[in-house]
Amino acid sequence: MTHTKLAHCFALASFVLLSACATMTEKTVTVTEAQLQQKLQTKLLAPITVLRIFNVSLTQPLIKLDGQSERMTASLDASISNPLSRTVNGKAVISGKLRFDPISQSILLTEARIDALNIDGLGGRYSELITVLSQQLGADLLNDLPLYILKPEDLKVAGINFVPKLMRVTPQGLQVTLAPK
Repeated sequence: MTHTKLAHCFALASFVLLSACATMTEKTVTVTEAQLQQKLQTKLLAPITVLRIFNVSLTQPLIKLDGQSERMTASLDASISNPLSRTVNGKAVISGKLRFDPISQSILLTEARIDALNIDGLGGRYSELITVLSQQLGADLLNDLPLYILKPEDLKVAGINFVPKLMRVTPQGLQVTLAPK
């Protein structure tokens, strides 16, 4: 092999190697508050039945991501109905951490809790009862709620599989850093 052909082969091999390395770098996917808000709205379309008597509807989520606590907070309109009395309305505030579930390839709400539930015109012991029930049952009903599914094209590029390495809250939204598997 001549010196020129050897140099061309070396240059081609280097190019292929560098191209492969370039596709092996980490990449970032950003999920905005608006995207999470829309997915949460879709997930909460059906009322939640509590204790087989109460139907709780949570609508109009307004999501805020907090970078310091790494939590998502959502303020929602709440409506509670049962067959024996009138429907009552109010506001609910839920919060939780976000984590990636590799099996469903989705971002889940975890450590969910109901931070506040204020029902219009409800006071005294009924308000206390609703608060206690919502705190006990709300976390169970909302925990591991899928909020966003990563797209297949985010998790596989040029035949290389990517997996989440890091998730963090930024002013732009939830940033998911993906690394080659």
